[in-house]
Amino acid sequence: MLGFAFSVAILVVTQAIISGFETELRDRVLNLIPHITIQSHGGTMDLDDLENQLEDLSFEYRGSPELEIDGLIVVHPQAGLNEEASERRGRVEVARLTGIDPDRHLRRSTIEEFVDADAMSRLTSGSFQILLGRDKARELKVTTGDFVTVVMKEATLTLVGAVPRQRRFQVAGIIDTRTFLDALTAYIHIDDAARLQRLNEGITTYRLQIDDPFDAVRLASEILARELRLTSSYSVSTWFSKEKYGGLADRIAASRNLLVLIFSLMVAIAAFNLISTVVVFVNERKEDIAVLRTLGGGRVLIGSSFLITGFMISLLGLLSGGVLGVLMGYGLELGLPIFSNLLSVNLLEGYFVQELNIEFVVSDLFLVAVIGLSLTILAAIYPAWRAMRLDPVEILRSD
Repeated sequence: MLGFAFSVAILVVTQAIISGFETELRDRVLNLIPHITIQSHGGTMDLDDLENQLEDLSFEYRGSPELEIDGLIVVHPQAGLNEEASERRGRVEVARLTGIDPDRHLRRSTIEEFVDADAMSRLTSGSFQILLGRDKARELKVTTGDFVTVVMKEATLTLVGAVPRQRRFQVAGIIDTRTFLDALTAYIHIDDAARLQRLNEGITTYRLQIDDPFDAVRLASEILARELRLTSSYSVSTWFSKEKYGGLADRIAASRNLLVLIFSLMVAIAAFNLISTVVVFVNERKEDIAVLRTLGGGRVLIGSSFLITGFMISLLGLLSGGVLGVLMGYGLELGLPIFSNLLSVNLLEGYFVQELNIEFVVSDLFLVAVIGLSLTILAAIYPAWRAMRLDPVEILRSD
């Protein structure tokens, strides 16, 4: 029973970890990234014209116009540096800056949950403020209130030669989602992005958020079927494409199926150990079986008695394993950060989240119960069949 309980506990914890990953994917990633992206190639798109055409679509969406800029973020040395500031001078990071309209961006994104309340309000037109992801800010060794310089990759021809366009920005806030997005995020106001690119009007990207992100492929096909009339060539992509984040959902689903299969085999091994236990129990109770048979007990009564015995053992193991699994899960969630700090190792490095989230879902626990009980009942069938086949005459004669 203890072996069965421990196997069930491992299966419960595994399901909870995968469910936690799925929750993090939905809350920390899918609520931040665009579900459908309309990208211009070789020019800009007229926002009003684009939205007028999208209004004819048969689905609800939340749209956000954006301008994307390829450039560098540079931390320049300043006079009178202290020791801490001197460590970050001259640091350079390649970045893909995104110019956003803060009000419209908040309609399609939950970014306000991961940044200071005042940070988005500081991102106004002409303020030249910038929002950086936590990992990007950590690489540059800057924090809120520090200054960085954005350098465009495209240079401007002057009398003295080609001079790269650049502009000094102040860090308005740090976005801390604790996901891989923190290494990619750099937001500025869309008007400031237009000034850097010297654009009077138009956008390069329009991002849509929908209620069901897993319906993005179908809805993107509907947009393509409409053949939008735009001033430049464009493409329509979804978050589910392999080039973006769709691989995450596939890997999580594949991991769940594989791990459930593997640990179900562990439960099966523990469950079929019940065969030897109940077989021994049958051998110890042969005389009792013979007496019951002579008193009129039928084969069904004898067989069902041992089936119920195996079922009760498995039920106790299942309940014990469920409680142990819940305790192990919460212990992992609380203890992993402490363990990581003691060893100075990020045990979640390489994953799309930096925090372990354990989430117990009723449907997962029900699946574990069905797997455990089904396997133990199958394991108890053979000993019950042996008990039914015992001949009371032979047993009592030898006794």
